Amino acid sequence: MFLNLQHPYIRYIAPPAEGGSDTTDPTPPAEPNGNGEEIDWEAKYKEALGHSRDWEKKAKANKAAADELEKLKESQMSETEKAAKRTQELEAQVAAYKAKEQQAEWKTQVSAKTGIPAEALRGSTLEEIQAHAGILKPLMHPAPKLPNVPNPAQHPAGQTADERAKAYVRTLFGNKD
Repeated sequence: MFLNLQHPYIRYIAPPAEGGSDTTDPTPPAEPNGNGEEIDWEAKYKEALGHSRDWEKKAKANKAAADELEKLKESQMSETEKAAKRTQELEAQVAAYKAKEQQAEWKTQVSAKTGIPAEALRGSTLEEIQAHAGILKPLMHPAPKLPNVPNPAQHPAGQTADERAKAYVRTLFGNKD
């Protein structure tokens, strides 16, 4: 009726022997490395730590050598080369300041148009700032919700809201005047 199939990846536990359970294992566990020696993990850790310290010393020595080489190159540069390098660095700083100033100007322009604070706007180009403002505008200034107006076709023509209210009150209280 039922087939007794065993799954190849599942380890099944054998039923205990008759007469109770036996907690003693007749075979000793096998050694992990097969030769019967215990692994000295502390020695392996110290060895690995020693290797890492050696590499750390080598890295520090390489850093010191690289710094010394840079100083040597700078000392061999002529005054005009030093001035050119310094000018290039300063021009890069000025360009960065101008870019930040331009971004701040764009943010104030977009802020004035949309009413979103300039501090909340992000982006590096005018288009990016405008796109971000477009995303934030519905969140900062949601469209007003209009009152629910009933269908005017359902009300009799010619009655004002006041007359409709009076008619409703009359129906509630039964006043016919």
